[in-house]
Amino acid sequence: MSTRPCDQEMTARRQRARDRDSGSALIITLMVLALLTALSTTVAVVTINNLQSSLRAQQAGAALNAAEAGLAQAMSYLRSSGVRGLVCSPSCTGNAWGNSASPKSVTIGRDTGETYAVWIESVTAYTATTPGVYRIHSTGMAGGSAERRVSVDVHVTTTTVPKGVFARTVSGGGSASVQRESIFSTGCVYNRSKILMSGDDVAYGIPAAVHTSQVITKSNGSGQYCPTTNKPIHNPSESGSLRYCNPDFPYDQDRFGGGDLGTTGACGSVKSSYPAYYGPQFPDGAGGYGVDGSLIKDDASLFALFGLRTPVLTQAQLDQLRTIAQSQDNYHTTVIAPAGGWTPDEANAVMFFDLAQVDPGGVVDLNRVMGFGRLPNPTTCPDKSLIIVIDGGNAKLNSNQSLVASLFLTSSAPYGQVLKVNGTSDFIGTIYADTVDLTGNTNVSMDTCFLTNLSPALLDLRADNYVEHDE
Repeated sequence: MSTRPCDQEMTARRQRARDRDSGSALIITLMVLALLTALSTTVAVVTINNLQSSLRAQQAGAALNAAEAGLAQAMSYLRSSGVRGLVCSPSCTGNAWGNSASPKSVTIGRDTGETYAVWIESVTAYTATTPGVYRIHSTGMAGGSAERRVSVDVHVTTTTVPKGVFARTVSGGGSASVQRESIFSTGCVYNRSKILMSGDDVAYGIPAAVHTSQVITKSNGSGQYCPTTNKPIHNPSESGSLRYCNPDFPYDQDRFGGGDLGTTGACGSVKSSYPAYYGPQFPDGAGGYGVDGSLIKDDASLFALFGLRTPVLTQAQLDQLRTIAQSQDNYHTTVIAPAGGWTPDEANAVMFFDLAQVDPGGVVDLNRVMGFGRLPNPTTCPDKSLIIVIDGGNAKLNSNQSLVASLFLTSSAPYGQVLKVNGTSDFIGTIYADTVDLTGNTNVSMDTCFLTNLSPALLDLRADNYVEHDE
């Protein structure tokens, strides 16, 4: 049977249509495959970028954490070592904490590569009489090139401890002398003519003198309060400058003092020469002042004038000092000294005599403390300090001992007594006690070496101005 031409044409047309459909499907398939490939590539690129961004963010966070760890370690250094080793900053050769070119470097993540480099800049040097500012610079690194820099300012001052001899009651006698520091009291100071004071107070920049919110008298006695008519150095029976100026003790201040010191003689220039301590201040609301010339009206005026407080150490500070002493093996519950005496060997030693429970009223013989003596005003100043805390007991110093320390007797009467000092002894430093008996022939003094080597435990550190620096 033969095929007609028209049938052949129809078959060809159908074949061509099928070919066109197949070609179109192939093109569409290829386009879809290309689109899917592009989408897959985009998703892969975005995923990789996100992973890389996440890794970089993680590394940046780790670098910041490392930098802040450096800040924390620098603060720990300041609390334990103070600022004496930073005098040479920023180019200390023997102390990496004060070397900007070769700072203190520590690896804190051995597996992750986290490290920090930190040094401390002396912006304003602390001098024990003026506050200081120290800037900590810390750079943290973590993996690859991740790096973050931070800084913080640390304000350094001395806690409100006395820079002199402070006691509720002070008694003079014999030939005891107090040089280059002052006596502060919230009670009577007896036998003033037997306390030989000389030199300029190196802590406050005024002549060494007695400052009390009670009465200074030339009579014998004991107790916080004394008869107001028994030989006070400022005599209420006098009038005008004769009442308020005692030429033998022109710089002494007590509650019988006043602002009329005259214009001539030993007292004439006191107010004009030292207005910060003898000028009228602290108005009392009744037309008078808490401080004016030889007047210190009350405890609050005394504390405000010289930056004091009582009790001198807070419970938190006592706990901290106790912990330091325990860590140094300088913690004692009795006054019994070993055969060779107490020999703390730390550069910043703290001795704590916790006597209240086991040995209440015990007397710590400061002659048995070894290794912390020197002559006043040395040409080479030792880089060391000693704090002695006696809780629940008393202390004595005699027999040619030389001792440099900050002494705190924290208990009130009948404890907290620095007993009669006899024999030739030298004590350089500060004393806080309930009662100080200066009836021997000891020499109590202060010098700039002591002030510049105050224990780090007596420093107050306050951090602010935290800054993250952009790279």
